[in-house]
Amino acid sequence: MSELLEKIRSRGFWKVIIHPSTFNEKRVPNILDLYSVLQKSSVEFGGWDFPHLDTRVKPEIGPDWVGQELDWEHYLELWRFYQSGQLAYFSGMYDDWRDQSTLWPADNNWHPGTDFRVHEAVFRYTEIFEFAARLSRTHAGDQHMHLEVNVKGLQGRTLCNLPGRVRFRYQRKASISELPYKIDLSQLQLITETKDLALKPALELFRRFGWEPPIDLLRDIQTEVLGRPTVSVSL
Repeated sequence: MSELLEKIRSRGFWKVIIHPSTFNEKRVPNILDLYSVLQKSSVEFGGWDFPHLDTRVKPEIGPDWVGQELDWEHYLELWRFYQSGQLAYFSGMYDDWRDQSTLWPADNNWHPGTDFRVHEAVFRYTEIFEFAARLSRTHAGDQHMHLEVNVKGLQGRTLCNLPGRVRFRYQRKASISELPYKIDLSQLQLITETKDLALKPALELFRRFGWEPPIDLLRDIQTEVLGRPTVSVSL
């Protein structure tokens, strides 16, 4: 285990596994093609790509994978992409690392592990499903894809709404430590139903905070967070 992965796991984090449903160890025969596949599949909705590809440095090359690690400001990410077409991705919750950020510095009331933001869940799930849809159309993908998303470090967090929206009438706290979500989907489903598919695990997550939002409200939030003006950040 890398030091960064240990650090990510020390606070709340997202774990994502995406791969074709059928295993093929050498689905991508040339290991040097992996990075270009990621470039074609990478998603950038708001100035930060998923997975983040640091163009300043070459990716590490392992026996059957390429990967990168990033610990910068409130962004802590680690990913590996395998010749089998599997992406393994870990990311710290952005809110939990404001104590090392100058872009989003912590205020006097900040503590890690206290908040969970509605828009982060909607945004995260949407970019994950969009990436899976794009990956499925490359030679590293397939007609059927498997997705696993696990949100960890939830216990005791309070659900926070978007700025400008009506606040929750009372605190909604999670009592579970994590919420895993697994699903197998066809390429057609991923491509044609991407946004709606992403809202299903988001809804399941919100239910663990005791919140049952109408699906139309989640669609509005999805449109809002994907279209919000964001300053692009480059390294």
